[in-house]
Amino acid sequence: MPRNNALRSPPGGRPSTACHRCHDRKVKCSREVPCRNCHLAHRTCTYPSREQFLTVPESYIRNLEANASRLSAAPATYYPAVSSRPNDVGTHANGATSSGSHSKAELLVEDPTTEGFVSRLKRFRQPYLAGSSSQLPHDSQSSPSNVGGNTPQESAYEYVRLNFDTKNPSLSIKLPPYPYALVLLNQFDVFLGHDWHWFLRKTFREKLNVTYQQPFSDEASDRTWLCRLLVVFALGESYNSGQPPEIHFLPDGSHASHSFPDRESKPPPGTQFFEQALALLNIRHENPSIDQVEALNLIAFYSYSLNRRKAAYSYAGQSTRMSNMLGLHKPPTSTTSSIVELEHQKRVWWTTYCLDRMTSTEMGLPTAIHISEVEISYPEDSPLLTPEQREEFGDAHTINAYIQLAFIHADICENMKSLDEDTTANVGKWTGSIVQRLNDLKAGLPPHLNYDFEDGIPEPVKQLHDRSLASLYQRYNQCFILLLRPLFLKRIMLLLSSKTTEAEQEDLQDLTNICLRMARTTLNIIIDLWNMDKIAKFGFWESLHLFSSLTILSLANSVNSRWPGSFNEKPNDAATYETAKNLLLNMVLAGNLASKGQACMLEDVEAFHEVCWRDDRETFEIDSSWNLDDWISQITCLAL
Repeated sequence: MPRNNALRSPPGGRPSTACHRCHDRKVKCSREVPCRNCHLAHRTCTYPSREQFLTVPESYIRNLEANASRLSAAPATYYPAVSSRPNDVGTHANGATSSGSHSKAELLVEDPTTEGFVSRLKRFRQPYLAGSSSQLPHDSQSSPSNVGGNTPQESAYEYVRLNFDTKNPSLSIKLPPYPYALVLLNQFDVFLGHDWHWFLRKTFREKLNVTYQQPFSDEASDRTWLCRLLVVFALGESYNSGQPPEIHFLPDGSHASHSFPDRESKPPPGTQFFEQALALLNIRHENPSIDQVEALNLIAFYSYSLNRRKAAYSYAGQSTRMSNMLGLHKPPTSTTSSIVELEHQKRVWWTTYCLDRMTSTEMGLPTAIHISEVEISYPEDSPLLTPEQREEFGDAHTINAYIQLAFIHADICENMKSLDEDTTANVGKWTGSIVQRLNDLKAGLPPHLNYDFEDGIPEPVKQLHDRSLASLYQRYNQCFILLLRPLFLKRIMLLLSSKTTEAEQEDLQDLTNICLRMARTTLNIIIDLWNMDKIAKFGFWESLHLFSSLTILSLANSVNSRWPGSFNEKPNDAATYETAKNLLLNMVLAGNLASKGQACMLEDVEAFHEVCWRDDRETFEIDSSWNLDDWISQITCLAL
């Protein structure tokens, strides 16, 4: 749900203090109803209602009255509002906040730089200099934290300029023929273009046309633009479905063989475009721009096609920090930006934030920014946009759903860090809130996004130009799998330990069957994508979702073979598993390095089948951390 629909200020204005939850956690509160932190955490948001009563000497009151009487006889002069509480700077006694006082109060906390202090001091002095010839201008760009506002500009402070800043080494790049360029852009649009906001869609296509039609234009010589274009080509080419065959002939002209190139010796498709893009990449750290943010986002995502996970994490983090310098995480301060520019900045920010979230979670490392520091609202399909302007953007409901899934996914992974056997004892309490969030997310989707994928991709979705919905539901199912997989393993452990009564607890059965159902659904989606020729053979996330789901279905099949009916099963589960496994192996043969490692781990999972039929299962002990990899290693040793 977009933030501006869910978060609102109360009729009497913003509360003057932080809510109870933010105050207890000692984090910044947005002071809305509910505040942003409580809204994201799905917690009740309440504010203190209090009025301070102070005991002061009577002489102090008399002095105040005398001063007021003296000042009333003098010419009227404006004095900045002052409060006795730091978090109420600029707040009058009646609770109303003067114009601009809220943002100034925030700067006391958010902008601790020397430049910010001096800038604020100059604004305090300015009212006293009214009418003087030495008026001090309002310097809104004095602080590094606000460099560039929401648009690219030079830094407001002086720094040593290096030759590296403007040095552009000589190089030659090779663009694909124009017809193939359009094919690659269209493939990018089908597979990835609607998942996130990578750039202004209509403008990007127009600039591509200019680059080919006018090779000596400014667009054709803009290195950042060419960098973005080449990464889009790389991503588009990575979605090529087939391998070009090699046909060999004998010296006499007769046909000798028909084969496909060895993928072990050839880089993944798109690599040549990608390496050219990296050669063009020259980040202007002291002069950031949204174009550079877009380039880093694209580079981070393609890095996963090469299984370069650390590189993806680094690029995504760099992109987020650059967005912070541009102030994209805050409401815009410029009054000259168009509605297209404002929505573009908002969507670029959320894409950047979610990529940083995804890469950080996958690596188990910290993010570049905490959600409590984000003040920008969610993307929206503004009614003020003209039909032509709407062509620049994808569907806001889709990207907002991806954003919410990124939040939920991160929360699940954070919970996993503290998971132990005692935590899983009360399964309903541990999983209930996140399961409810996932259910609420799906229930709140508009009709054009709300479908049942349990038996595969619905026919109306198959008719769509892009595969964004299929990707969205894969991510949705993966959240359930990650959340419930520890309980799935716990139930298997109970069965192995002959603790049948505990294994048959109703809530444990229900949740583990949900996990199995989501895994089966993901496999059906991916199988349909394969049949539709829309599979991402080199997709890291596609392979990860495929492997995770195969793992669950393999374990369920093994357990049901020994203890029939332990998990809900369907007659075609075995066929579904074999078909999906063949898809994973096909991705391995294509050269997907992530799939290669996952295929090896799947063999370890399949070895569990022998454990179910051993007679010495009493020696089985599950690791208290409930780590899947450690557990698989243990059961593999038992199977040898």
